[in-house]
Amino acid sequence: MSWHRLMVLICSLLFLYACSSGKEQDTNPKEDVIPGKVELSDGWVRPGSKGMMSAVYLTISNGTAKRDTLAEVSSDVAKRAEVHESYKGENGMSGMRPAPNRIIEAGEELYLQPGGLHIMLISLNKDLVPGDSVEIDFSFKQTGTKTVRMPVKAQNP
Repeated sequence: MSWHRLMVLICSLLFLYACSSGKEQDTNPKEDVIPGKVELSDGWVRPGSKGMMSAVYLTISNGTAKRDTLAEVSSDVAKRAEVHESYKGENGMSGMRPAPNRIIEAGEELYLQPGGLHIMLISLNKDLVPGDSVEIDFSFKQTGTKTVRMPVKAQNP
């Protein structure tokens, strides 16, 4: 091999190396999502008595490029917090049941409101009265955990 061909080969290899990123591509799906683009708005909490239950309502907007899942909710004011849905049974009786792992498609909103999806705060650690505020942690599979402070209101105006 001539000196000239060797130099062309070396230069070509250096050029290809320089054009590559130098690191392996990460296949973690969290990397494809823009953090901080899931927004929690219009939140409020119903009043409740210690040892009893309360409900949380809000809008969750997924402004990311991928769908995300609300995997868990928690709050220091209750022993448990769960996403629930209201329903009407075959006999016409209304009820509530757990509705875990709520998927929010990219660009969509999830409405948690009276008579529909909502968060139940179960076994309150203290009384919640209008004027109080409650901190709720929302854990999403893609974008992580977001914490929001919401006012306690008798009803949303």
